[in-house]
Amino acid sequence: MKRRQFLEQTGRVGGGAMMSVLASGAVSGAGSGENEGATASGGRSLAINSDPADPVAAAAPAGWAIAQLQEALAARGIAAHLCERIEQAPAGARCLLAAGCRAPAAREILDGASLFVPEAPEALALAAGKIAGRPVLLAGGSDTRGLVYALLEVADRVAHARDPLVALDLPHPLVERPANPIRSVARLFVSEVEDKPWFYDHSFWPRYLSMLAAQRFNRFSLTFGIGYDFLKEVSDAYLHFAYPFLLAVPDYKVRAVGLPDEERDRNLSTLRFISEAAAARGLHFQLGLWTHGYL
Repeated sequence: MKRRQFLEQTGRVGGGAMMSVLASGAVSGAGSGENEGATASGGRSLAINSDPADPVAAAAPAGWAIAQLQEALAARGIAAHLCERIEQAPAGARCLLAAGCRAPAAREILDGASLFVPEAPEALALAAGKIAGRPVLLAGGSDTRGLVYALLEVADRVAHARDPLVALDLPHPLVERPANPIRSVARLFVSEVEDKPWFYDHSFWPRYLSMLAAQRFNRFSLTFGIGYDFLKEVSDAYLHFAYPFLLAVPDYKVRAVGLPDEERDRNLSTLRFISEAAAARGLHFQLGLWTHGYL
């Protein structure tokens, strides 16, 4: 069950990993039936404003989240235009501002709505306002990860609403912050036969890590060596004592017996691919090495 389905089933806003800090602004998820019959205004396009001078919005994970929103819009037949200022948005297009909550444009909307966004990590805000006389929906974050969550929330609403542009018509503002500072998933490599296929699968990792980010996990841990807590009678030693399966250390004659250099290099390249894909989505990547020992 995905996060949006869980929210629709329980009637809660924000999910178990988040808590609302705006008592007056609980918003039902788009697609739950609320406002689905409303008529979208402003044409069938959305201008996404992201100021490169805003360090929160300019960070790579925010750019990835904007791309996710663009994909969700395109899947529903909505054109998305990127611009640096609201004034550059095409006439008639709806406007969304992706910004850190301390950015001047974001502060204009938040102050106009008398909203307070805590400076705690990963807080997000969705609020309607006006900039340069144009209606704007703010997707804001206290930091980059908070902005990622705000943008993915909008993308999720677009994907599930009967009319995707109705998802941008918020009857009330929304401000959320994490209830738990660490929300982590671990994946364990314990078998050469069973785990090599998913470890090497470059088509699997982007989808899997994107799903974690969309469900507001903030950490992914990849664990080697946890299958055994000892170094005796080990029947499957692949990545058990991980170093020689990943690296060639100059001046040290340590090798994994029978492991070709090409496969060892592929293991390290795959590990880098996974860690970089996690970082691109704003996920903290953690490598767990459970077995250290001497023989």
